[in-house]
Formats: sequence, C-alpha cells, structure tokens
Amino acid sequence: MRTEVSPAKQMRSRLSFPSWHHLLRQSVPVFFLRILSPSCTGLFLPAALPDQPCFSFLSHLKLYIQQVLKTIIFSREKMKRSVLLNWLPFENTATGAAKRAIELHSRLGGEFSLTAAVTSGFPTGTAPSVRKTVVAPGRNLAVRFSERLPGFWRKAGVSDIWVTDTLPVPAFGSRIRTVLTVHDLRFLVNRKYLSLPRYLLLKLNMKAGLGRADAVVTVSSWIADQIVENYGISRSKLHIVANSAASLPEVQPSADRKYILSVGHLERRKSLHTLILAFAAVAGKWDGDLVIAGRGGLESELRSLSGRLNLGSRVNFTGGVSDKELAGLYAGATCLVCPSVYEGFGMTVLEGLSAGIPVVASAIPPHREVAGDAATWFEPGNTDDLSRVLEQLLSGGVEDNSEMRAHRVKMFNWDDSAEELASIYRQL
Repeated sequence: MRTEVSPAKQMRSRLSFPSWHHLLRQSVPVFFLRILSPSCTGLFLPAALPDQPCFSFLSHLKLYIQQVLKTIIFSREKMKRSVLLNWLPFENTATGAAKRAIELHSRLGGEFSLTAAVTSGFPTGTAPSVRKTVVAPGRNLAVRFSERLPGFWRKAGVSDIWVTDTLPVPAFGSRIRTVLTVHDLRFLVNRKYLSLPRYLLLKLNMKAGLGRADAVVTVSSWIADQIVENYGISRSKLHIVANSAASLPEVQPSADRKYILSVGHLERRKSLHTLILAFAAVAGKWDGDLVIAGRGGLESELRSLSGRLNLGSRVNFTGGVSDKELAGLYAGATCLVCPSVYEGFGMTVLEGLSAGIPVVASAIPPHREVAGDAATWFEPGNTDDLSRVLEQLLSGGVEDNSEMRAHRVKMFNWDDSAEELASIYRQL
C-alpha cells in the first residue's frame, strides 16, 4: 500500500538547511577557539578547521532560524484550503450576484487560497485579492455544457472547495466539497419571471444541485424556508449569509425638483405598473415627479402606460445608472418605493434605509426581513393601498423613523457576512 505524504512534509524534504547536529558540530568548537584566541588565528586554531569569521555560531544560528521560518511560512501558504470560485457568469459585475460574490470573497483572501474561474471578458482589476484563471474566451453553448463536467473544473485547478452561484453542480465525488448559493426560487412562482432557457436550466437542475452540494447558502431566512418546503433539504446544510447595502459615494442631490424614486431592473416581478397607477392617483395632489432608475425589457410598456394616464414628463426613466448617479438619486429623493411582488432579498429596501430616506415597500417576506418596522408597508400588487400610503407620506402623515432605519442598516454588513461564509468553508 502506498503511503500518502503530506504537502508540508514534501516541502520540508525539498528544502535543505543545517540540522542542529551539524550546526553544533561545525560551529561550537570554532566559536570557543575564537574566544580563546583574540587574534582569531594562530596556535589555538587547528589547521583542520576551515577559517571562518568570529562568532560563526551566531551566524549559523541566524541562518538556521531564517530558513526554518521560511519553511513554516511556505508550508502554511501551501496548506491553505484552496477555493475555486465559478465566476463565469459574472462578465457583467454590476449584477447583484456578482457584487455580492466580489464583496464577500475580497474579505477572505488571508485565510483561504482563492481563485476565480473567469472568461476573458471579466473586467481587469476587479477583486484584486482573488487570483483569476481564464478558462474560456466567453460563455457560449459549448462552455455552458462543459461546466457540468468535473473534468472541466479539474483543468481549472479545483482541489478542495468549489463554489458557485449557478447551476448545474458537477458530480465531483467526496474529495471535492461544493457550495451552492441560491438567491431566489422565482422560477417556481411564475414561469414568466425568467427567459425560457433560464427557466429550464433551473427547473431541471435545482433538485440535483441541492442534493449534490455539501453546503447550500441562501440570502434570507425566507428563501431557506422555501428550499426546505419545496425540496426537503435538511436544514443542517442550509446557511443564511445576508447581503449588505452597496457603499455608495457621498454626493449632492441630483435634482432640485421633488420626486419619488424606484430602483431596479424593469421586469414584471418588480410590479412597476402598480407604482405608476398609484402615482397617477396622487399626482394631482402633489407637484413632484416619479423617477424609475434601471433598465429592462418592460420600459416601452411602462412608458406607454404613463402616456395613457396623461402623466407626460412627470414619469422619468433614467436607464442604467452609475454608482455615483444612483447615490445622487437616493440623496435627493422624497422617498423610495419598492413595489416588487417577488424578491429573494430586499436589497433595494436596504439601500433606501442606508441612504436615510423614507422607504415604502410591498409587505413580502424578504422586505420585512430586512426592514422590520423601519419601512411603511402596503399590500403587494394593491394599487389603492399603495396610493393611500403615498398620499399619507407626502402629506406628512407618516412619523419619521430615522433612528429605526439606522438600527436596521447596522444589522447588515459585508464583514459579518464574510465571516459567516468563512465559517462555512472551515466546516467543509
């Protein structure tokens, strides 16, 4: 039977430095002879001993300690657990999943040996503390098919832990531990919330992925509950690692005019038509605008709805915005409205709380999990209820809860979440 030799032992065997026996045998006699002979030469120095500097014992000892320390440091670096991150989907680092992965793993480089598998389109300079290995020029159909094969990831350098935010999860076997992050289960709620290819990918691979993963990370307690309810996964392998608000720059308000703000991708689950209808109901009693920040396929439909309601230029679509522009929008907003009927985590709600502005949000579980009593709630998808809340807030009928907002924001930060993620990796 072949005996496995640990990496640390292999490293020690390759490095040669003087043993204590060699050090004492060669240095101590010379050291004492030099003390007896102030001139360091002459009668007391045997001809058989090589001429060495005085106090060669201390010189040898210093060299020995230096080499031992180098060996320890090198061995510790080699013995760090290797974590390979599947960042192939993150060519666009502006997505919520990409921002989260970068924020968390940028804080873990000291304890783990982190490498991200990326495409050649991954932005250079992003997450400098994480090594990058380019495994494909792009994420075409052939690459997507290869991602399900263990051999593809072995070539990329996987050895200890493999981490992904997407499916499928390859069947690595027991030697390589796997971590799957599930951001939401929207495909179970409404097929139209996703493109058909994305829907089929999740529908066909989620159960197997959850079963193969050694640890499943979720962004909220509500998503964890949904996973247990729909797939029967043991809670012992479920871990909640919450998001945090983005660190936006401090800027001056981007406009002088009053406005209600809504931020997010323009898609059906965001229920922006509910917001526009509710705004139309209060527009005659308030002289501000509605600003919708974000891009997406529903923009033309939402513009058409605004036109039919005779809102004209009072509904403004900004398209995609930079972090600086977004910070300016938050700084100048009268309030933030989050009308979604489905989310995995209330990221926009948290951003509004962090910006210190009043937040009006649909009372879905992820929103409540983030904001608690720090937001003003309305029934999801209910235009009348939202218009009632807006009218009350705009007329000054809602109590200021700035202290509660600040308290909730402190409950979510990337450092704490990174430590929770590190704890999961340690247990694998």
